[in-house]
Amino acid sequence: MRAQDRLAGFVAEALRAGHSRAEVAGALVAAGWSADEADKALEDWADGPFPMPVPRPRPSVSAREAFVYGLMFTALAVLVIQALSLGFALTDLWLGPEESDPFGFGSWRVRGAVASLVVFAPLFVLLDRRVARAARADRSIGRSAVRDWLSHVALYAAAITLLADLISVLTAVLGGGLTLVFLVKSALVAAAAALVFVYFRRFTRQG
Repeated sequence: MRAQDRLAGFVAEALRAGHSRAEVAGALVAAGWSADEADKALEDWADGPFPMPVPRPRPSVSAREAFVYGLMFTALAVLVIQALSLGFALTDLWLGPEESDPFGFGSWRVRGAVASLVVFAPLFVLLDRRVARAARADRSIGRSAVRDWLSHVALYAAAITLLADLISVLTAVLGGGLTLVFLVKSALVAAAAALVFVYFRRFTRQG
């Protein structure tokens, strides 16, 4: 039996025997468990008038959730990357010097980005609406461990992107190399990262 299973079993038995939460926490700390571990173990059981300890719902993991959320988050990643690629290509075409694209790669990048957006935008919208509808019908979806992990990974990536973007802008300013094209591209990156951060922050609040 795992240590966490033994801990959960002990807490359940102690609460069932009528011991207070403070007494249970004190016994756990005296036995070598940290105060944080004791508090988390007690949080798994709800207070109430029922004579027996009632378990709180815990985050769930399933292969179906991993597939749906993995596909949805991948679709969003492709959308963000291709939207930035499209923005960069249009910025180069409109604001960059004409000699910067002698072979017409900018037009090819635009076509590729648009094709990706046409494929993945409907997929992402469909999955997002499906997940939102399912979450309204079933509260347990808000406790999905897969969604929670992916959301925090996305939040981390968005935060790092914002910081790196800020560093690149400051470096260009200090080096005297800040151009209109660079500034527009940096603004696009910041806007994309901010939108991703706001989107996934909603998931962490729901959970």
